[in-house]
Amino acid sequence: MNDFSSLYIDGDRCGDCSRCVRACTVKAIDVIGTVVSIDTERCVGCGRCVAECPQGRVQIRDDVYLARQAMSTHPVRVASVSPLWVSEFPGIDASRLVEALTLLGFTHVSESALGAERVLERELAMLETRRGLQISSRCPVVVDYLRKYRPQLCERILPLDSPMLVHARMIRSFWGPETCTVHISSCVAAKDEAARHSDLVKCAWTVTELKRWFQEEGIDFDRIRGNASYRFSPYSAQQGLLYPLEGGMVTDRQLSSGMYDGLQTYYCSSLDRIDAMLSVIPDPDRYNLYLDLMACPGGCVGSVGCTGTQVSPLDRRNRLLYEASLCSQGDEEGTMPCVSTDCPEVEPAAVGNFVSETDTQRALDSLGLRTEAEQLDCNGCGYDTCRRFAKALARGVVDRQMCVHYVRREIQAKFTTLIGKLSSGVMVVDERLRVVESNRMFASMMGSEVELMYAATPGLSGVDTVDIVPFYSLLTAVLESGEETVVRDVQIKDRILTVSVHTVQPHKMLLVICRNMLFSQVRNEEILSRTQRVIRENLATVQKIAYLLGENASRTEAILNSILESQSADHE
Repeated sequence: MNDFSSLYIDGDRCGDCSRCVRACTVKAIDVIGTVVSIDTERCVGCGRCVAECPQGRVQIRDDVYLARQAMSTHPVRVASVSPLWVSEFPGIDASRLVEALTLLGFTHVSESALGAERVLERELAMLETRRGLQISSRCPVVVDYLRKYRPQLCERILPLDSPMLVHARMIRSFWGPETCTVHISSCVAAKDEAARHSDLVKCAWTVTELKRWFQEEGIDFDRIRGNASYRFSPYSAQQGLLYPLEGGMVTDRQLSSGMYDGLQTYYCSSLDRIDAMLSVIPDPDRYNLYLDLMACPGGCVGSVGCTGTQVSPLDRRNRLLYEASLCSQGDEEGTMPCVSTDCPEVEPAAVGNFVSETDTQRALDSLGLRTEAEQLDCNGCGYDTCRRFAKALARGVVDRQMCVHYVRREIQAKFTTLIGKLSSGVMVVDERLRVVESNRMFASMMGSEVELMYAATPGLSGVDTVDIVPFYSLLTAVLESGEETVVRDVQIKDRILTVSVHTVQPHKMLLVICRNMLFSQVRNEEILSRTQRVIRENLATVQKIAYLLGENASRTEAILNSILESQSADHE
């Protein structure tokens, strides 16, 4: 985990379910043997793996300690709060939230929506003159995804910073360059972005971290009254309040002016949908198209950084819309200085995912998936296609054992090899009493006709046992009863077989082992086993007889002694 990694996996406690691999759109999770890790070079910080892990092994880096250190050395400390606070703290007005943050040690509390408003102004200005495909830069996950996986579209990203960074620049311009800014939102990727721009934002928190710090400091909103002196600085946001929502920035109403004639808008949230859409994007120069893309479903309201599993993204959206509808035109006491919103030049860097066709085919061959018919694309490994998994295998970031098809074939091959070397006849039957697998020795014990069937159908796979074994009723009885083990001696023509029927899965699968009592080795082992059993049984009988004899002898001795004592007394 490097300094910019906001996500990590507690591999020692990983349950090996691969759900995080299936959830990851960009397949940034490596599974080598029992070691599971996140490749920060491929990860875009969407956080879906956190929500998908059923055991809570995927963790979000905690930055509260980092914030405490930074705040202790700066005289001016500003909390940059996302508009989502209205859905995370229902029933709490702005003055009470500001007072609570002040109790944590912040000298000012400001809304990051102010940065969104500045970004909105610049986006509208750029869309007046730009033609062709244009992509919003407000979601750091989308920007990271495009730079790593769609570098050909990087020039289409509007050259603007995210609302968090723009707001941080506004804060620094207003309160000075030594200001300590802490961003609070639901965005996991904001942590990585803050780490890359630590000169602007010391660290970024999720709302979960904020609530935990409130709890640690004993800050209870029931005891916070709030008053007019506690308010957002330097003034409250207006239009930017909806930027956490899908389609909450540039709207069709704002583009109704003739200056944007012919410009189409498209809003899309969820990284899976974005990935699918960009895979079939038309010629970027053919249409004037503005894409407002957000990685989380519904926008930031669907981020894993939100708290409260009982609050749906739709409820968060409605609360945000309601709050925005109540806002007035804002304070008239002053405005923040105008600052540049342009992004610094970043060279697009496509992730090294290229794998040659030769290496891909070699990996498919090693999995036993040589033809397209064998490539089932079952998604059991977490990759949507077998070819995509093979490319990851060629890069060395996954293990063959993740492939269900490969593991099943490997186990089947080992089992077939093992039973083929046994001197006993072995057969596995399913719940329909059809053969799953058997060895040649079993076919030989059942007679020449069954041997011919074995030659035509190796392993007798799928053959109904009623056609090949005379002890069919025994199998039926064990399957119905679910007994663990039943042993019977069965005579087939001139041979005596000891048949052991073992339940593998109750009422579903049986293992049958047949031993020929005419084979000297088997006979000797069986005779030895049965002799030992008879000896044990006889020894138990002898012990009982000896006990009874000893008890009778003692009684007889006692009676005789009493008679002697009586006779002696009479004589005297």
